[in-house]
Amino acid sequence: MADPFQPLVDMPDKKLEVFRDLNLRTRSASVSIRDHVLSHVKSPWRHDVEREQDVKHSGLSTDEDVIALVRESSDNIDEAALVLWQGDDGYRVANIVPRRVGELGITKYNAILQDFIDRVASPAAKAGGFLTDTGSGWQTLEDWLDPGPAEALRRFCSLANKSTGASHPRDQERWYDFLIEAHRSSAKLDTGQLARWLIEVDGWGEETAHGLAIDYEFARGLLNRYDLNRP
Repeated sequence: MADPFQPLVDMPDKKLEVFRDLNLRTRSASVSIRDHVLSHVKSPWRHDVEREQDVKHSGLSTDEDVIALVRESSDNIDEAALVLWQGDDGYRVANIVPRRVGELGITKYNAILQDFIDRVASPAAKAGGFLTDTGSGWQTLEDWLDPGPAEALRRFCSLANKSTGASHPRDQERWYDFLIEAHRSSAKLDTGQLARWLIEVDGWGEETAHGLAIDYEFARGLLNRYDLNRP
């Protein structure tokens, strides 16, 4: 039986798939990212001028620009629309949305983004001398939590009865330890990330995982309120 007071060692490197980010950046005012991107758009990608105008007329300020593209369906990739939004030092992918199906999901979203990087963004960046800044498609607990709360959550997940959540007194103690550690470190972990981690990585049932996520949100709010009101 595992010792609840000892660190959990030799844990597998568990990761959760997440939506990737992409930013196209330049420090030179003479480099037109827009021109270079559009000059490298080729099948199965195309410039969606009509969609671009619709987005521009929907409330953008005069200094903002967008680039709207469509990725036609092929190679097991669904047809989708991609929008690049202008920022201070370039453009970022604001969203990728399906055109023929209900939703893409994380895996398909990342596949379309990678296809855009390979076919359009990277060749355009090489020609234009600007940078492609891409985020990882996978994250670990350490991307959201300091070592203390990450270890506390791993201990709880490893030792808890997954059919009863945190109802057993010992499981409840370990759950409270995690909540306190997360509060102390101002953890960036949100309820959606926690629920997905419990379900997809640690194998909790959906109902129990969502219950723990709600409990986590309540505890974080309560402890923050307590800190604000104590003498």
